[in-house]
Parts: sequence; C-alpha cells; structure tokens
Amino acid sequence: MIAEIEIDRIVAEHVERRLQWEPLLPRRRTGYTRTRLTACDTYEVLALLWFPEALTPIHDHGDSYCATRVLAGELHVARYERTEEAGAIAMRLVERGVQRAGDGDALQSARQLHSVANPGSREALSLHVYAPRFTAFGIYDESGARRSLASSRYDAVLG
Repeated sequence: MIAEIEIDRIVAEHVERRLQWEPLLPRRRTGYTRTRLTACDTYEVLALLWFPEALTPIHDHGDSYCATRVLAGELHVARYERTEEAGAIAMRLVERGVQRAGDGDALQSARQLHSVANPGSREALSLHVYAPRFTAFGIYDESGARRSLASSRYDAVLG
C-alpha cells in the first residue's frame, strides 16, 4: 500500500494545480462526474464533481485503498462495515458525518463500505487517490448483500 505521507504529497500536488484542471471537468445537471487526473502503476487520482442532490449507492472500493479530500462544498458520508460469519452476511452503520472543504477520509479495505451524498444546493468537489488503481467495486443493498459488481468508469481522462 502507498504510504500516508506519499498520499499527502500527491493530494497537495493536485490541489496546487487545481486552477489548471478544475475548468476542464465535465458538467451536467445531476449526479456526479469522475475525472481521472493522473494514473500510474501504483495509484490513480480522480476529481469528483458532485451536483446538488447527488447520491452514490452503498459501495466498496474493491481491492483499492481510497483517500479523499473535499476541496469545495460539503459531502455527507455514511460508513458501513460488512461482516460474514457462518455464512450469514450482515452490515452495520458505523457512522454518519459531514465533510467540508479541507476534510479528508480513507477506506482501507473492501469490508469498509460507504455512500456519499451532496444534499445541498451547490456543487461539491472532492479529490480521490486510489492505490492500486480502482478497477472494480461492489454495490450493496441495506442488508449487506452485494447486488452487483461494477467496473470503474471515467467521464473524462485528463492524465
């Protein structure tokens, strides 16, 4: 896994260049967009632009570690933990929180799940570092059962 200090450096470099890449982010009226800013063998960096009332399903990040930083607006995050004992699957809400500009978060295993929402009336912007690169993820229902396995996609590729 990529070291925390390395992630801080990667985030700082992309925040420093924000005025270069932010105007290039695709825009639409609903949901959110995922734009790849950088990719290499060990990690990738994405900018997510969240439009008002955007909401993700409950999901994991597959085999990738994910570190995030909110750059603008605020996001509401619900974190879950999925367990499996004696063949029985369960999911519990671990915490709910609000992340504002400057706040960061991390998901460190596929057992950690979350959903993210922008319930506000303004756009929000977040930066995500995935290590290794984020290729597939699970989408879950409230019981903890995986409904589907999805492939990661980009709305735009800038690097």
